Amino acid sequence: MTIDTLRKCTSSGKLYTRRAPTTDFINQSLEWPFEELLDRAAIKDRRHEHYVPSEVLVYHIRQTKSDNSDSRFVALYDILRDRVEAACPRPNRHVGDKVYEDARTAEIRDATVDHVTGLIFTDRQGYDEQLDIYEVAFDKAVRSARITKLRQVNRRESATEEVADVVTGEVRAVVEAALDRYKRAGLTAEEDFDYRIHLRRAIDALPTEQREVIDLMLADIPIETNKDGEPSITELLGCVEKTVRNRRDRAFAKIRQDLDVEVDNGE
Repeated sequence: MTIDTLRKCTSSGKLYTRRAPTTDFINQSLEWPFEELLDRAAIKDRRHEHYVPSEVLVYHIRQTKSDNSDSRFVALYDILRDRVEAACPRPNRHVGDKVYEDARTAEIRDATVDHVTGLIFTDRQGYDEQLDIYEVAFDKAVRSARITKLRQVNRRESATEEVADVVTGEVRAVVEAALDRYKRAGLTAEEDFDYRIHLRRAIDALPTEQREVIDLMLADIPIETNKDGEPSITELLGCVEKTVRNRRDRAFAKIRQDLDVEVDNGE
């Protein structure tokens, strides 16, 4: 069976192409009965020798259009949807014997899942080039979608809304540190209001790599973690701790510079 090429092009006009290991795995998986593919796809441990990469699952989901099999589509879709959800930060937090759900984190997770789901169903009706990237680099595509939804939530939130922890009611440590670092002492309520607007504007103006770090920190995601199942910024952005801290420090310096300019200009 011939594997169709992808259709989406890069900004330079070059077609997106699957990675060689992905193509090799697809060719191998085409020899399996569907039941075997389904059994292997259900394996969640990436270290397992029979683990099926998500890029391969996306390919097979798209192929259910040609065999017109709704049952196969649903079976594979359910597995892929679970993988997208698992790639998002968990909204549930345990404090003592109680479990709290962070509505903001849950909203970002649900919006990310809905985005990928939308692409899959649109593609099933014809062809959605936006889904091609999920056959090239699934994790990166999900991460990009998640960060986009995170920024949309951040932009929607009122500049006057206190950025507080839903469980403890305390201002998030990273925001508190930023306020201590850049905020002039003795501000009136009106000046504090202006300051928060300028702070959000300064964050939005950061270069993408720096803005992603700050947005993730504002979402209470740690730079690194030893807890199983808890995401970290290094994992989400695919870089080492030193790189994340350098981007954070450059972002803080740029924010401070922008705030000084804005305040001096009376904006």
